[in-house]
Amino acid sequence: MPLRLAILLFMTAPAFPAGVSDDPAKYAAEIVSRHGGADRLLKTFSMAETYSTNGGKKNSDRVSKLQPPHLWYLGQTERVSESGKGSVCQDVWMWTLGPLADPKTKLSAAPDAAVGGRNAHALKVSGTIEPAIVAYFDAETFGLVRIDWKGQQFVFSEPKVFDGATVPTHCVLYGKDGKERIRTDIRAITRLATLPPVPPSGK
Repeated sequence: MPLRLAILLFMTAPAFPAGVSDDPAKYAAEIVSRHGGADRLLKTFSMAETYSTNGGKKNSDRVSKLQPPHLWYLGQTERVSESGKGSVCQDVWMWTLGPLADPKTKLSAAPDAAVGGRNAHALKVSGTIEPAIVAYFDAETFGLVRIDWKGQQFVFSEPKVFDGATVPTHCVLYGKDGKERIRTDIRAITRLATLPPVPPSGK
């Protein structure tokens, strides 16, 4: 092939997003971009869901108000401060893709996996989340399909758009023994301007 033609073909070839192993930071930026950009990610919001245990046999509806990773209200109870563990809300933060847009987050490639019969690329996310989370994204859609964290697996499906933010609405949590512990189905999400301050300790 003549050199001039080869150069022309190279210059006009379509650009493909960098693979996670090529540049984890660029891959993360592409994920955020395909979800509308950092400004469209969920930051402060209410979430109505059906929360199921016992293999889906015991269901309850609940509404949370969240500002992950720091605030998570269930009714009048703020779960993060009550537990004394910042990690309580970090899995939810990963679900919003927030850590991928945080400059303090450290990213590295992790081995691919098959999730739901489809290939998924993996990012190890640390720095802003400890211990590190391994998050899996569908190789074609760039949607979040699984989180591995603390020996447990969160498997996601059924993505939907809420006010410009695309998030999975179905999650099944498998414990360290591989058995299903919890499943959730999100019914509605509404962005909020603010959340109430955390009440003083003991009140």
